[in-house]
Amino acid sequence: MQTTSPKFPDLNGRRILITGASSGIGAGMASVLAQAGCRLVLHYNRNEVGIEKTYQTVTELGAEAQVLPCDFKQLDSLPSFFNQAWQVFEGLDGLVNNAGIITKSLSLNDKAGQQFNDTIAVNLQAPYLLSTHFADACKQIKQKGVIVNNSSIHGQATCEWFAAYAASKAGLDAMMKVHAVEWGQYNIRVNSLAPGVVPVERTFDILYQPAMEKKWVDAMPAGRYGTVEDMGMATAFLLSDAAEWMTGSVLTMDGGLIARGHYPYRD
Repeated sequence: MQTTSPKFPDLNGRRILITGASSGIGAGMASVLAQAGCRLVLHYNRNEVGIEKTYQTVTELGAEAQVLPCDFKQLDSLPSFFNQAWQVFEGLDGLVNNAGIITKSLSLNDKAGQQFNDTIAVNLQAPYLLSTHFADACKQIKQKGVIVNNSSIHGQATCEWFAAYAASKAGLDAMMKVHAVEWGQYNIRVNSLAPGVVPVERTFDILYQPAMEKKWVDAMPAGRYGTVEDMGMATAFLLSDAAEWMTGSVLTMDGGLIARGHYPYRD
């Protein structure tokens, strides 16, 4: 029996494609949306163990779900992938562009730009293609839709090593605003979620080292790291009718990290 979240009852039965659902924030989104009663298309690339775990989690919560693989570096495969995703539940009500790669490299170490190109392909070009296919499909049948792009605080404030990643996320936020303007007339809303520091499988060990945790958490007015469940709840909100008048916006979820900036601490 489906367990439906009382927080977002209107999401019950909605058909949502989540890209990059095999681990981390994508898996957290899937869990929260399953609890809200959504029917889920779960994308992954290589992490078969992770996507099996996500699938098991959401189906145990009562959600209908199907898994679809795709390598987003292969941009030519995106139209076929989207068509498959659309057909699973005979349409989609929402698209969550969560899949992404985090590239950490000094620009002078990527003089040929290969890491830059790969990052832009997965983090920006793939969401562009999926979003345009989704919007066109909704327009053709005169159906409203919602797109949530998982961006990052690096799209707003960043640091060394993140040229490719920050560029992709800043571009994602800019693209989101354009899409919100272009597609509002078709009753399609488009927003970004910008997470801050959210420990996931690959970063648990380092971020929970006492010295590292103190350094980061002390800089956050909220006094803690974010969780994948926090990001899932924010995504559910953006997909739901509670955000019906919200489009073209970035929802920053970072515990206040970038709001404080680099000002010295005052007692």
